[in-house]
Amino acid sequence: MRRCFSCCLFYFLSVFPVFAQETNVPVWWETVLGYTQLPIGRMQETLQAACDLITTKSLTSVTASQLAFASVKSLSTIDQKINVMKDGKRVLILADGKILKSFSAPADEDCANWTRLTLAAAVAARPYSPKAQKADAEEFFNIFLNAALGTIDSYSHYAGPDPAEPLALKKPAGIGIAYRRIGKYLEITDILPGGSAAHSDLAVGDRISAIDGKEVTELSRIQILNLLRGEDGSEIFLTLRKDGKTQQRTLKRTQVSASPVTYFFDEKDKLMTIKIAAFTQKTVTGLKATLYKAAQMKAAGLIIDLRSNTGGLLKEAVLAADLFLPENLLMIKTKGRLEQTEQQYTSTPKKNRPVYPIAVLTDSKTASSAEFFAGVLQEYRHAVIVGTPTYGKGVIQANDPLPDGGQIYLTWAQFYLPSGYSPQTYGLYPNICTSGKTLLTLDPPPVAQTQLKPWQTGTYKFKRKALMSCPPQSRKDNPADDEIARELLLDHDRYERSLTYFSLDSAEK
Repeated sequence: MRRCFSCCLFYFLSVFPVFAQETNVPVWWETVLGYTQLPIGRMQETLQAACDLITTKSLTSVTASQLAFASVKSLSTIDQKINVMKDGKRVLILADGKILKSFSAPADEDCANWTRLTLAAAVAARPYSPKAQKADAEEFFNIFLNAALGTIDSYSHYAGPDPAEPLALKKPAGIGIAYRRIGKYLEITDILPGGSAAHSDLAVGDRISAIDGKEVTELSRIQILNLLRGEDGSEIFLTLRKDGKTQQRTLKRTQVSASPVTYFFDEKDKLMTIKIAAFTQKTVTGLKATLYKAAQMKAAGLIIDLRSNTGGLLKEAVLAADLFLPENLLMIKTKGRLEQTEQQYTSTPKKNRPVYPIAVLTDSKTASSAEFFAGVLQEYRHAVIVGTPTYGKGVIQANDPLPDGGQIYLTWAQFYLPSGYSPQTYGLYPNICTSGKTLLTLDPPPVAQTQLKPWQTGTYKFKRKALMSCPPQSRKDNPADDEIARELLLDHDRYERSLTYFSLDSAEK
């Protein structure tokens, strides 16, 4: 089962049948096919493949009609005078309040005809909008598919193929974000380690409305890319919606550092602080090398810093946590709507494993794969979590290719810790809460919370109350957290009393 998980979990590709010859093609479709200003045939192939993929594979059940209607409504992001409404069993396309076209709504599950209707709406709207006339096929894919995926969650998104016209730069750099186009915004879907965004207060879910004073609605896909990129060290000015307010940020474009794992060794206390910025293909290799150095330096304990770690590859997080655990322990289960998503992974045999008292630092930006890593060590009493509640993302994205060369990143499964708890929505609760703590307010030290079952199984009301007493906060590089972890690891009895009360591991292990 272990091999099946590592081979299949992240690279499963859905296989769909070749489009069968259909007999229920609407009579108006031939007119749309004859429209030569857009590659309608190619666009139909890509959008229908996306619809089939999403309706079959998405963790959240969604119909073709829901996806298509969201796509058609997004035409208003190209030009606000274009509007779409549903009138009973008909879909109306309007410009300046006048009906341009009226279509019979297909059956809810009919991906083929909802795709046709989406393209027919785009063709109908173009003559009435100079902005829509300038949009090419890739621009429509960006708008339609991200609008459709936005009905599922804030993580699923479409990424087009690499553009053919990027700016030529001597030292190309960026701010280190992944994003999707939602309406008149670019919504941040990921913050990459080492970039300037990771060193700012930008967060997943923040929405960029303008770049260097240029509104996102006025920019093509390539123009957006070329504005976000620039020479290493150059500045970029962003206007964004954050915490319900319009705000501005100035960041420097930088080149992303090579390794997501860095460390600092305190010779006096013999404690090693390991910073894991993200779980990438280099994380396990970097962590193994760092743990080897910890052994050489005779470290007495580890502080593993996951603050502002927004996740990355779940497989890497599983393999990283496996380094610390004895063999044959259930580490993770995954489940979605498809049978292929039901996987589990158990810890592997190993000659030597690092056995240290461990404090894992978390904050409100610790998410996804980082939540798994912290959670499994916490549940098996191999680490005390110090910090604040985490972000609350317990779902997995798969990436699948589309005929146009782009990719769909789709939420298709949810993961569960050994106890059966998923951090989705509420995240992990720390053993020692540092919310609001500073170096000046560490006396007396925070009381350890070792009973996690009430948090994992409690009601919404209970969890909201718990979050009020220990609110999620961004604590990146906050020295109070490091000091609390240091004092904890140096006090063996207090460390043992701070571990989670229930154990899924035997005392001998």
